[in-house]
Amino acid sequence: MTDMRIAIAGSGGLAEIIAKNIHETVHTVLILSRYVCLPKATLVENSDAVQAQPRLASEGLQVAVVDYENDADLRYTLRGIDVVISTVSGVPQINLIDAAAHSGVQRFIPAEFEGSPTHRPNNDPLDRGKRAAIDRLRFWSHHDRHPMRFTIFTCGVFYERFGLGIGSSTGIESQRPYLMDVMGGTAEVVEFHASGEPIYISMTSVYDLARFITAALEQVELGQWRLEFRVRGDRRTVTEIIHWGAVCRGLESLSVSIIEPGDLRAHLEHATYYNDVQKVARVQELIATEQNRYDFTQPTLNQLVNITPTDFWTWLSSQYPPPPQ
Repeated sequence: MTDMRIAIAGSGGLAEIIAKNIHETVHTVLILSRYVCLPKATLVENSDAVQAQPRLASEGLQVAVVDYENDADLRYTLRGIDVVISTVSGVPQINLIDAAAHSGVQRFIPAEFEGSPTHRPNNDPLDRGKRAAIDRLRFWSHHDRHPMRFTIFTCGVFYERFGLGIGSSTGIESQRPYLMDVMGGTAEVVEFHASGEPIYISMTSVYDLARFITAALEQVELGQWRLEFRVRGDRRTVTEIIHWGAVCRGLESLSVSIIEPGDLRAHLEHATYYNDVQKVARVQELIATEQNRYDFTQPTLNQLVNITPTDFWTWLSSQYPPPPQ
């Protein structure tokens, strides 16, 4: 595989995990950060806007300080870059997409690491600027002067959202626990569709996602990349997931609040009326879960690369100490 120059936008946990995996290959990795890696005692102008990141430097990773509001700065930084992997969203990602296209980047991987965009409805309350980013990527993919291809890595729900710490170690610290609080022994779920069929969820560890992205760079020619690669660590029913959560805690069952699919809208309206923001977000995710937005039956990248992902039970049971005897 030809050596490529790869820029990773963002310096949080997810970006770092991906960067470390790619750093072990022949490819050159550049992390784009709003902050700079500096020795702790270094004094700089405007130091309130600059944060030292010695951890990244100690790993031998190159870091470029960027201003996502400065198009000229972004274009300059991205000169000679072949692939951009984004873990930033909103306006910064839109600006990054535009600069990447103008700089001759061949392929862009947007911050789209969950359910397939093809499963999302219009006016999606969980959008967080994702539709705008994809629309912008489609625009550039058909541009006459600056064509830039893009690939979405669909991986379902991150395992880490079921873990002890959704903290900075994974880079998804802004996301809420999903379906259950294992340590608290509680869960709020919708288990079955209105038809009575069980609801399935596709899932992947953050660390396996990074391995899959790296394997795609190593084992699949860039020109052969698809518009969407679907990767999966495991696929389980909601019932199985909450049962395994109870087993990890040494409980017969979690304290489960079950919402029937036909009642989801009423729960959303109730939470909205009382301005319960957290409840609104949880019910919106349950609606998305019931609509199969986090599930897919055929992963496409698994069969193209030599990666064996960790299954969900192995991962979950490793996160919690065995209950006392």
